[in-house]
Amino acid sequence: MKENKNFKIFWGNILRKLRYQHHLTQYEVAEMLHISRQTYSNLECGKRHPSPEVIAILSDLYDVDLYNYVVSLMPQNYLAEHNEYKLHIKGAHRKKNKLPPDEDDYSHTES
Repeated sequence: MKENKNFKIFWGNILRKLRYQHHLTQYEVAEMLHISRQTYSNLECGKRHPSPEVIAILSDLYDVDLYNYVVSLMPQNYLAEHNEYKLHIKGAHRKKNKLPPDEDDYSHTES
């Protein structure tokens, strides 16, 4: 897939907009994510990108599918390229196997 140099997701703007819409403070969101307010601030300022876990928690918190939200922001030429790549990959696989969760997929804490 060719790199689209003019396209970049600004997670900070997305996260700030959603937080404002839900009338939450950075501290409140950070507390729900079990991170410091400063770490959350770095996400909104664009100094850091959210991890998949953070994206999943925020999707649930804000009751929004962040994947589809981000896809809706992408330029049409980028989406066409992305979909072409996905079709190529899907054609290469005959059957999708559903993998059971592995113990290594979860963190364990000792009591």
